[in-house]
Amino acid sequence: MDCKRLGLLMVAAAGAASTVAFADETDRLLDRHSPKKVMADLKDTRHQQAGGTFGDRAINVVVYDAATSSFTHNGFSLGNCSHILEDINLNPGPYGSSYAGTRSLTGVRYSYGLTGSAAAWDMRFSFYSPSDADFAGFGAAGASMINPAATPYFVLTVTGFDTNICPGFSAISGLLTFTDPVPMPTGESSLWLDSAFVEPGTPGTAPLTSTNLFQTNIAVTRTYFVYGNNTGSILGAGFTAGTPYTVAALDAGGNPASPGKSNPAYGRDINFSATFSGQSQASTGGLTNELRYINSLQAGTTQTVAYVFTLFGSTDSPPAPAATSLNTGGFLSDGIVQVSGNLTTAAPFKWYKFNTKNEISYAETTFLDIDTEGSDVPTAFAIYDSNSQVFDVSEGRGSGPDTARPSDADNQQISYGVARRPGVGDGEQYSGQEGVLPAGEWYMAVAIAGSGFGDGWTVGAADPVVSTAYSLNFNGNNQKTIPAGPAVSPALAAGADLGILLGGTQTPPDQTVRPRGVSFIRFSLTNPLPTTGQFNTSDSTPLSDVTYMDITQPGSSVVGEWNFCLYNNNGLFANGTSISYAGAGFNNNNGGGDGPYGCGGSFAQLSYGTAASRGQTPLDPDQTTLGQPLNNQNGSTLNSDQYYLAVTMGNALFASERWGARSTRGSNLTAVISVDTDNRGPNGGCPADFNGDGGVDDTDFVFFAKYYNDLINPAGDIDGSFDGFTDDGDFAVFAAAYDQLVCF
Repeated sequence: MDCKRLGLLMVAAAGAASTVAFADETDRLLDRHSPKKVMADLKDTRHQQAGGTFGDRAINVVVYDAATSSFTHNGFSLGNCSHILEDINLNPGPYGSSYAGTRSLTGVRYSYGLTGSAAAWDMRFSFYSPSDADFAGFGAAGASMINPAATPYFVLTVTGFDTNICPGFSAISGLLTFTDPVPMPTGESSLWLDSAFVEPGTPGTAPLTSTNLFQTNIAVTRTYFVYGNNTGSILGAGFTAGTPYTVAALDAGGNPASPGKSNPAYGRDINFSATFSGQSQASTGGLTNELRYINSLQAGTTQTVAYVFTLFGSTDSPPAPAATSLNTGGFLSDGIVQVSGNLTTAAPFKWYKFNTKNEISYAETTFLDIDTEGSDVPTAFAIYDSNSQVFDVSEGRGSGPDTARPSDADNQQISYGVARRPGVGDGEQYSGQEGVLPAGEWYMAVAIAGSGFGDGWTVGAADPVVSTAYSLNFNGNNQKTIPAGPAVSPALAAGADLGILLGGTQTPPDQTVRPRGVSFIRFSLTNPLPTTGQFNTSDSTPLSDVTYMDITQPGSSVVGEWNFCLYNNNGLFANGTSISYAGAGFNNNNGGGDGPYGCGGSFAQLSYGTAASRGQTPLDPDQTTLGQPLNNQNGSTLNSDQYYLAVTMGNALFASERWGARSTRGSNLTAVISVDTDNRGPNGGCPADFNGDGGVDDTDFVFFAKYYNDLINPAGDIDGSFDGFTDDGDFAVFAAAYDQLVCF
């Protein structure tokens, strides 16, 4: 199975049919805390799109988006829903009703679910003009929702799917770039999307029928489309779960995505007749209803939803908005810059702009952190480039009441460049999570959390209702007049500190690795690899040799494409081979891990030392292949030190300094980490003897100094208090032992 392959695109002119091969696949979440992945950040996928009809004036924009941010709020499947009808309103996006120029579509991003056993199918997307469909029934109540005489202005058939179903996969997404742009009908600002799974080989020009819709293997292979909400938009207090409502009522109540809004109702061909039967009311449930909506996704909410789908296009860059400049002398000032203002119903968002003199990156040793700490309510913002495209949108990683970050209930932040600075309160550290910010001119739109931001300077701002104060805080060195400063060590989740390795296998509690995030495990290897031929300082008896350390992850989520990187106590790579993509896969993933890409199931491992091979990590449930043997692939030598293991997934990016680990993979999975070594730790009678050689000497002093400097470090908690700190009480115990030198 090659989950990375990109198929050839064979796209015909508008009004005709086209067929493309499968582009990529990733699994996506079914709820906020379930496994999920996306292919890449939106700013990366945007730049992959083909040029439009505007020559060098053209920019690639997101025309409609119900898929961004990996569904930070919710996503779900719709049973055997393999033929759906979705209305897509492009307001207030760049192809909305206010746009007067020529427009073309350049690509799509789609999602679907897959469970069961392998079978072949194709997928078809048909785009209809808004005048050709009606949820109540075209031309008459209860008739077909689509005009039977209508011809879609574009049909896209996706073929060549890899039908091997990996264990644990819930849903899959793909990105297709058209080789030729598809013009949209002049003057239209919405469309209807008919999405269907069809029997393999069905011509794109063939009308859908009850026989060519995918049914041959539907009993063993479940295919379905994925819906979700990534904005938190709700229908409102006037809607009761389980009650049917008219489409007009639902449309007035709320929308699922901004920019590019859509009615929360959708059509479902429940009997595979190839016809959507219209009806006057949309129902929340019941197999007899072909017009449905869902308003009870999470307890206490009535969220609106849309099919997980994105349309990419090409357009002229509109003129920049009037914006308040934050520059001093042509560039954003180095150090701390703070601005504030108020958002009102009349002015629900504000624009700012600034220039960066140098690229914000590891290469330039620069950083830029932006947050909204100090605002009256959680406030969001987006960074736009000078061509009107969204570059990044803030996340609720700052201080606030919700510990499950990111959350719209918390303050929001963005961080570029080198790691790693303290967070505010209980907020996350600023560690360059967004990567590189090129030098140049940048715009910012600020609105309260829950607002939408889109290309073409589009802002779907939530109404603050009352005048609401916000704060914007900048901290950086884009001009390099101040240094980046030393990096702070990574923050650790509960239980993620193993202390001193004691010999044998040690495992911290399960660690949740959040979307585009990194989790760190800390431990101390108090003897260098290898340490051989030593004698006990106290009684001159031979000491056991220390010859290996292996880090594996049996028990972790099998759908993760896991990656490890080992940093020392100074934030540098542990040695020249600190990154590992070798691992234990499953199914057709023979020979171990499939690297940073693929369809999942790649366990990571690190192996150091000189001992004979420890063999392969045993299989976990759902695995059918073993990983690589643990035979010291990552080096025969490793210094004694306190180490930080970075655990992440997918497109992992590891800088060689400052604990610089980040990821662009939008997955939320569980990691179970095991560290196995024959390291000698302290014995019960002499806890200050950290390396277990029978004495308390300068080597032990070096380790205690690390722990004492950390303070919140259980490794130096030797005073019997078991408080998890290395403090003055522990210092007194260590000083007395150090003065004696030899353990008694």
